Amino acid sequence: MKLFKLEWLKLRLHIFFWIGMGLYILCMILLISGFGSFKLFNNDGAENQGMIAMKTFGEAGFYILPHLWHNITYLAGFFKFIPAFLLIFFISNEYQYKTFRQNVIDGLSIQGFYISKLFSALIFSIISLGVIFFTGLVIAIMYNPDASFTEYVDGADYLFAFFTEVMFMMVFALFLTFLFRRSTVSIIVILAYYFIVEPILGFAIGEPIKYYLPAAPSRELILQPFTRLMEADMILGTTSTDSVPTKFLLTTWLYTLIFAAGGLVILKKRDL
Repeated sequence: MKLFKLEWLKLRLHIFFWIGMGLYILCMILLISGFGSFKLFNNDGAENQGMIAMKTFGEAGFYILPHLWHNITYLAGFFKFIPAFLLIFFISNEYQYKTFRQNVIDGLSIQGFYISKLFSALIFSIISLGVIFFTGLVIAIMYNPDASFTEYVDGADYLFAFFTEVMFMMVFALFLTFLFRRSTVSIIVILAYYFIVEPILGFAIGEPIKYYLPAAPSRELILQPFTRLMEADMILGTTSTDSVPTKFLLTTWLYTLIFAAGGLVILKKRDL
């Protein structure tokens, strides 16, 4: 707990933390709250008159419980790289200004230093979860005034899936930063791997192995929900929900632990 408080103190005293997180939170809130006004499709693309009557995602039930949690966590997932880049920046600065070495000289163990950085990853993930939860709660109250407690809880497993997705990305970023020690290189590698290397590798090796590459399970936690908005059951107002796939949830946490352990091994073997 002492390391957690120490790391939080270091983060909150850094102006770049507030600028970066402010931008991150603002982007998520604006997209989530404004997405309901986006056009669902042109009238020419609608299959029936019921679809034509619903011109926006909001009218199609984007903010209706219990689908709300699935919908907004999917959108929020696009911004998970922002806190990851912030973490990379802060850790790289520790190397650049040799504060890591000074902390060890002052008596902090290497394990203690590393755990403090894991706490940073946890702090970013908790903040992300908190923003999504309270934003979703406000929207849910506005669009579902008569909803029961069960409707609020149903589908809320996507909140944990979102937390898992962000935590994986944070620990992956942590691992790469200790591996390369430079923010620019780490950011380039994480983007190249996530958007280029792994998709190409997955295409080459095919199913089912491609779903178990390091970043693949986290991609599968929250699948795009928009197809469901076009389906008849959504238009008719039914409340069936998809669920978070347990196997991908467990696999994501397994990779999170592997990268966390790998980062510590790298840190111990490197010179201060």
